[in-house]
Amino acid sequence: MDACRTPVAGRADRCPGVLDPHEAADGRLVRVRVPGGRIDAAGLRAVADVAALGNGIVELTSRASLQIRGLAADAGQAVVVGLRSGGLLASPEHDRVRNVLASPVAGRHPRSHTATDEVVVAFDEALCSDAGLASLPGRFLFAFDDGSAIADWRRADVGLVALGSATFELWIGGRPTTLLASPHDAPRLALAAAGAFLQRAGGAWHVADLDDGARRIACALGGELRDRLPQATRDLPAGVLEQLDGRVAVTALAPLGRLSGADVLALAALAGEVRLSAARTLTIVDVARDDVHALTAALTALGLVTAPGSGWQGLSACAGLGACSGARVDVRAAATARARVRESDAPPEHWSACERGCGRPRDVAIEICATGGGLAVGDLHVGDVPAALALLADSPP
Repeated sequence: MDACRTPVAGRADRCPGVLDPHEAADGRLVRVRVPGGRIDAAGLRAVADVAALGNGIVELTSRASLQIRGLAADAGQAVVVGLRSGGLLASPEHDRVRNVLASPVAGRHPRSHTATDEVVVAFDEALCSDAGLASLPGRFLFAFDDGSAIADWRRADVGLVALGSATFELWIGGRPTTLLASPHDAPRLALAAAGAFLQRAGGAWHVADLDDGARRIACALGGELRDRLPQATRDLPAGVLEQLDGRVAVTALAPLGRLSGADVLALAALAGEVRLSAARTLTIVDVARDDVHALTAALTALGLVTAPGSGWQGLSACAGLGACSGARVDVRAAATARARVRESDAPPEHWSACERGCGRPRDVAIEICATGGGLAVGDLHVGDVPAALALLADSPP
C-alpha cells in the first residue's frame, strides 16, 4: 500500500506525490498530503473526481494521507488541476514534504491540553513559504500532539507535544528535548529542527539515519536531549468520543485502508470536514448528540467499522495482487478472511505479498509474508494461506 521503501545508501528518495506518481501494476498512483489529516468537503469531492480518472480506489495511508490508484499515464495534468481545485496542492514545490500528523480530535479529547488545529495550519503555511525546506525527503515526518498521546510523535522526525495549554516540547527522532515553545512559536521551532536536519542530512531520509542525529540537532538549536522514556501513544478507536465541549466525535475504520471514489463523495455529503489518522481511520468532529445515530448509520452503510470490537482493528495488508508486480499472493483476500475470526484485542498484524513488506506499520507484532517458497508467519514457514490462517487462529506467534 505504501510505495516508499526502506532507505538504501546512495538511492534517491522516490516517495510519490501528486506531481511525482508511482508506477504500480494497476497504473499510476499519486499520494495526496493533507497536513494534520484534515480534508474538507471540497477536497473530498476533488479526490472523488480524480479517482474517477483511475480505477476508483482511494487508500488511507499510515501517515494520514490519501493515495489514488490506477491512473492512466496521460491523466497527469487532469489530476493536478483537479486536486488543486480542491485546495490539495498548496505549493507544488512542497508537495511531497507536507507530512504532518496530528490528533484527529485536536484539543477536543478529555486528555487534551490544548488545541492544535491553528498550530498545524500556521506550520503548514510557514513550511510552504520556506523554499529551502522543499528539499526535505518525502518520508520526513512531523507530528503535533495535543497532549492526548494520539498523534504518534515517537515515529516522527520532528514532534511537538503539548505539555500544557501554553507549552509545547520539541521531540527529535523520537527523543524528548529541553527545547520548549509557545503555540505561537511552535511552528518556527519545528521548522528550525527540520532545517538543522537538512544541514546534516547528506542523503539521509530520517533523523534516525544520522549518527547521533537527535542529539546533534538538539544541540544545534541550543538544547539537549532529555533522559526520559517516551510516553505510550494510542490510536483513537472506532466509535463515539465525548468531546470536552459536550459534543461528540465519531470515528470510523476503513477496512484495510480502502475507500471507493463513491465512498469519498458520500463522505463529502455527510460532513464539512473529515480527519484522517495514521491508523487509517476517519473522524468527524463537533457532532451534535442528536445527529450521532444517523451519522453512524450512514458511515456503516459505506462499509466502515463504526464501533469497537472489530477484527479489522490493527489489521493491515499491502496492495497485493493486481496492484503490485511483485505480489505473489492475494493477501487482501486472506486478510479479509482473517478479519472474520480475529479478536479485536489481537496484536497488530500485517499481511505482505512479498518480502518488501510495503505498508507495514511500525508497531506490527505479527507479519505474514509471501516468499519465493510459500508463506511465512514471523519466522515460521507454513506454506500457504489456509495454513497461515489456521496457525494464527490456533496460537498467534
